[in-house]
Amino acid sequence: MKITGLKMFLGGDGSRPLRKQLSLTLAVVFTGSILVVILLLDQLFGWQAKDLINQRSVFFMDTMLAVRQYTSKQVNPVIAPLNEGGGAFRPEAVPSYSATTVFEYLRGSKPEYKEYSYREATLNPTNLKDKSDTFESEVIASFRSSPAQKVITGERNTPLGSYHFVARPIKVTSQSCLVCHSTPDRAPRSQILAYGDSNGFGWKIDEIVGAQIVSVPQNTVFRAKRESLLATVLLLAAVFSAVALVANSILNRLILQPMRLISKKAEEASVTPSTVSFTEKNRADEIGQLAKSFERMKQSLAISMQMLKDRQKP
Repeated sequence: MKITGLKMFLGGDGSRPLRKQLSLTLAVVFTGSILVVILLLDQLFGWQAKDLINQRSVFFMDTMLAVRQYTSKQVNPVIAPLNEGGGAFRPEAVPSYSATTVFEYLRGSKPEYKEYSYREATLNPTNLKDKSDTFESEVIASFRSSPAQKVITGERNTPLGSYHFVARPIKVTSQSCLVCHSTPDRAPRSQILAYGDSNGFGWKIDEIVGAQIVSVPQNTVFRAKRESLLATVLLLAAVFSAVALVANSILNRLILQPMRLISKKAEEASVTPSTVSFTEKNRADEIGQLAKSFERMKQSLAISMQMLKDRQKP
């Protein structure tokens, strides 16, 4: 039934002129092709968008790790001794402070990074602004339950939109960390004066105390993906329309016009066969074969008419 209905719609039952049948057939084929291409490109662009988002997240994470490493090796040895006294605490000696500060400078100087975020969230931080929220605590708990796990990635929906995040554990790997985070009596005096003696202590070697989390907005990338898909679809539609017009014109010239001419000659041959010549019979294609058939029919008709005339003679 479906095939029969499609055949009737396209005019395959002879209810429409052949040119309209060809035009409708091309329109259906090209429309179906565009729909298939849209579905395939949507999947492809979606994969590319997700890959781009993940690449950006990993890049920022690696950048922040490099900042932390630089601070630990180059900055901390110079500034840490200054914090031993009772003066103002200098947070520049803390790797997490350096990383978050650099990231904030980046967000402030580049509007395209305004919605990006970098957090070094801990369960028991010295500075309470680094206290992990519910989501961050769940990520940290996942790392603590599976210490061999090096990275967690995923998507997170917030009131501000959808974000892709990459998280890595913050693990106490050096005794130098315990100077500030083991017991208050070991911590620099300036640290106690700045943050008090209630938070950020009790850390242990090889303990996972927090997580570095980079969040990258997905809305912008997926919006660009949709715009690229729309532009590609419009381009394909324009190309397919041009191809359809050219194909229709070529088919009309190569097939329909010769067939209409042969049909007209056949009509004339039915009345005066001797005045009609099917010159298309010299063609080697199907049009030529049709013309040869009409030429034979014309000759048979001429012979029949001549025989009829001969019989009518007295």
